[in-house]
Amino acid sequence: MKKTLFIVFTLSFLLTSCDFMLKDHSKEDVTNSGDDKVVLGADKDENGCVASAGYMWSELRKNCIRVFEEGYRLAPFNNQAEANEEDNEQETLNAYVIFNEDKDTAELFLPNEKESVLLENEGTTYGKGEWKLETSKGYVLKKGNEIQYVSAIAQEKKFVGSDQAEQ
Repeated sequence: MKKTLFIVFTLSFLLTSCDFMLKDHSKEDVTNSGDDKVVLGADKDENGCVASAGYMWSELRKNCIRVFEEGYRLAPFNNQAEANEEDNEQETLNAYVIFNEDKDTAELFLPNEKESVLLENEGTTYGKGEWKLETSKGYVLKKGNEIQYVSAIAQEKKFVGSDQAEQ
């Protein structure tokens, strides 16, 4: 039995290696459109931040940062009574907020906006214009009187052997 397995293994190895050695590798499936060159990091903004790498300019830090690494995530608030199909498409767009060391200014990064909004400390809220960030119980971001974003809640689930979460 061992001898038969050894012979089968040896033959399959030899056939595979012969196929690889005899194959013409000069005609690999390579497509080249000519002048279409991709230069990584070529999408720098006026501040030198590479957007394709996730960097955005921070007025507070005076540097390029990745807000999803340094900021607090705010998830879109979805009032189920008023939810419609358009709201459901926007669920994955988060806002982020960072604070300076003195906690007297917050910088708000909104989805699909190129520039951030600086919010000034007003006690338990930060505000500028129509934007208000309440910080007394988690974070609640309002535009006017309507809640737009709330603190994102991390949920840990243990997965075991299947694609169903263990309760």
